[in-house]
Amino acid sequence: MSRLWRRLTSSPGAMVGLGAMALAYALAFLWLTGDLAGGGSGLETGFPAWERLFERRGFLRFEPVGWIVVGGWVWTFSPLNTLLALGLGILLGLNLLAAWWVWRSPRACGLGEASTSLLASIPALLLGGACCAPLVLIWLGLPLAGAVAGVMPILLPLAVVAMLVGLWRLARRLDRPP
Repeated sequence: MSRLWRRLTSSPGAMVGLGAMALAYALAFLWLTGDLAGGGSGLETGFPAWERLFERRGFLRFEPVGWIVVGGWVWTFSPLNTLLALGLGILLGLNLLAAWWVWRSPRACGLGEASTSLLASIPALLLGGACCAPLVLIWLGLPLAGAVAGVMPILLPLAVVAMLVGLWRLARRLDRPP
């Protein structure tokens, strides 16, 4: 983990890339869960319901405490949903950065080919998509969405665990001496 941390903190480009990936994933997650939507106009904010901060809407989903309207966008703001989305985005971004660095140093993989080290990140990326993929099915109104909705509470914790394990494995590969 030390080499991964050193690379991340020593490279402003890596930090900007991580921030961009985390923000893009968080926005997609908030859009698909319905916290971010179109239909607004102007600039308006209101936070009248801070007492609802910990009220649950579902498994790992919380009620909004207010709204933010900017242009054509409406964000029903829930701090806990936003933290969850950013946390998942950071995990996914770290996995992508670590996979990139392992891919750029093929000896770290131990197999001698650059493409094989990139394969190590695929499980974490697939499970990272497990957070949003069922929501995309529901959003599109596909019949499969009903079957997937039943396993949705399991997919989010599974995705977090898989991304943590994938990040740990990629960091270990980076820490191997060349």
